[in-house]
Amino acid sequence: MKKSIGLIIAVVIAFSFTTSSFQSSDVSSSYGESNKDVVQVYYFHSSHRCNTCLTVEKVTNNSLNELYPKQIKSGAIKFESIDMDEPTGEYLAKKIKVSGQTLIIIKGSERKNLTNDAFMYAKSNPDKLKAKIKKAIDEMIN
Repeated sequence: MKKSIGLIIAVVIAFSFTTSSFQSSDVSSSYGESNKDVVQVYYFHSSHRCNTCLTVEKVTNNSLNELYPKQIKSGAIKFESIDMDEPTGEYLAKKIKVSGQTLIIIKGSERKNLTNDAFMYAKSNPDKLKAKIKKAIDEMIN
């Protein structure tokens, strides 16, 4: 019994160190706190994903790579697929204030939520979703 309690305490302490180090470094650079000039594209999802969810991610990633290859390479535009069922994903979703599957583009304090468009067009009209992504990013970088 004492070994079980000791093991539980050790796991809790280890998790605390992992979570606190993530909070202080990865999120600040990822969410633009350290660089307000980066356009950050986040696709939040759960671990259990349907075909449409997977298509939203694929169309978004392909669109960004096709439309903005130089900015992707330089880090001026970043895309992250975030699993909200993971502790780091859950933390970032709370920080950004999203819940459920969300496609959001952030630059500094600007936010464009493209979730409805993403789920409406990813499978039926991916070019229209690509155009919506382009419009949102172009408004942020121009």
